[in-house]
Amino acid sequence: MKYLMICNAYPTLQNLYANSFLHRRVKAYQQKGLEVDIVVITTKVLKDKYYDGVHIKYMDEYQIASYLKVNDYSTVLFHFINKKMFYGIEQLEEDRRPNIVVWLHGFEAEAWHRRYYNFLENVAQLDNALERKETVFKPQREFIRDIMTRDDLNIKFIYVSQRFKELYVDPYVGVVPEKYSIIHNIIDDELFEYHKKSADDRMKICTIRPFTARNYANDITVDVIKQLSRKKYFNKLEFNIYGDGKLFNVLTNSLRQFDNVNLHKGFVKQDDIPEIHKQHGIYLGPSRHDSQGVSLGEAMSSGLVPVTNAIGGIPEFISHKETGMLASRDNVSEMVEHIDYLYKHARNFKKMSAQAAKSIKKQAGLNVVINKEIEVITNGWS
Repeated sequence: MKYLMICNAYPTLQNLYANSFLHRRVKAYQQKGLEVDIVVITTKVLKDKYYDGVHIKYMDEYQIASYLKVNDYSTVLFHFINKKMFYGIEQLEEDRRPNIVVWLHGFEAEAWHRRYYNFLENVAQLDNALERKETVFKPQREFIRDIMTRDDLNIKFIYVSQRFKELYVDPYVGVVPEKYSIIHNIIDDELFEYHKKSADDRMKICTIRPFTARNYANDITVDVIKQLSRKKYFNKLEFNIYGDGKLFNVLTNSLRQFDNVNLHKGFVKQDDIPEIHKQHGIYLGPSRHDSQGVSLGEAMSSGLVPVTNAIGGIPEFISHKETGMLASRDNVSEMVEHIDYLYKHARNFKKMSAQAAKSIKKQAGLNVVINKEIEVITNGWS
């Protein structure tokens, strides 16, 4: 049985962050005895690359079509699918088409205006999005709807959360495929190993987020810290903010007045995150848009108590006051109250920390997710 993954990007030594979660999947598949070939769709002429024992081929849609005609794959896996990536499947005779698994992660199957707040301060970006509405977004929506409803394809869809499916994808696409599964993105509990927290750890708060767009809600993090600065115990708290992007300096400059707020500008390698987690007890991770909230899950796996917003897929993974603290959308005051609660209730903080790690491992731990995915890939066609 041969398996092929077609994706829009894959990590290399030159770009470690390019869909690194796909590489974690492929390595886990290998450990389970499932070998998967990798093709990255591209318009450039690129030589094959090798990364951590994985052979990566680069092809355009026509090369993919030729490749599929001379290589018999039982199943083809798609991540961030679009019409060009699917072109090679269309060129095969119907009786030669492989089984197909499509992961739906986010932007490829949801309305562009869900992230409207990213355009509020930049008219040029809004104009660009409106221009792409007819040429990019509408055709993509029609493509997803088409492959969800065709009876000449043996195709199954994987949504990363139930709420992502019901809140974002279903209303946008307008149909529900016959075959689908809800399988969460991996929270690597082997990398993000649980470490028991002490009462003092609740006073150490971190965030590790991109500062590239407003949906990451780093402005809320800044406002939360400013409101906390009015608390008598504020100087007992320690904040460490990690991340990079065009908004980092703009948003964080006002925090430089506080001696207990440390700014770490730069992207953090995934292998370095567990060490940061060990040194903290609360993960401050507000959000305006999330299909799951992987960084929140990774923090939970390490034993941190997440403080975030009850939006998108997040409430599917965090139970308020049991495994984390949830505020309503954009509500800074509620987030401050939640941190205040954790500060004043050390015993509850410790209990929540242990329960967070236990809960996320059971729901989205490495082996849990990989076993479900392999079942779909190898046996999900009856």
